[in-house]
Amino acid sequence: MIDHAHTERRVRTINEEEQKAKQQAVIENLKPACICNKIRKGTVLKAIQAGAKDFAQVSKRTGVGTGPCGGRRCGSLVRGLLGEPTTLCADCTWPVLVGQPCPRCEYARMGG
Repeated sequence: MIDHAHTERRVRTINEEEQKAKQQAVIENLKPACICNKIRKGTVLKAIQAGAKDFAQVSKRTGVGTGPCGGRRCGSLVRGLLGEPTTLCADCTWPVLVGQPCPRCEYARMGG
């Protein structure tokens, strides 16, 4: 005998999980990548998916790194999305290249 109520609950749970995952993906894509030029993470990801293989190619396609900070704030995030190892800054939670100081905090300390 098929337990329709159990099956319905399971389908609803999967749909709710899928919905939450989609919402989280939208939120992630809307997060800033390049603060200077107001370029979102989703724009950078699209450039990478379209074939950009390094920071220079992503910059050319999206404009990241061309603002007043010269890529000091967005560089580590973009390089992390390109596959370079990153960790999160303990102070601001921005992605930081492993073994490097946080470029976002360093730039802020310089008055940027």
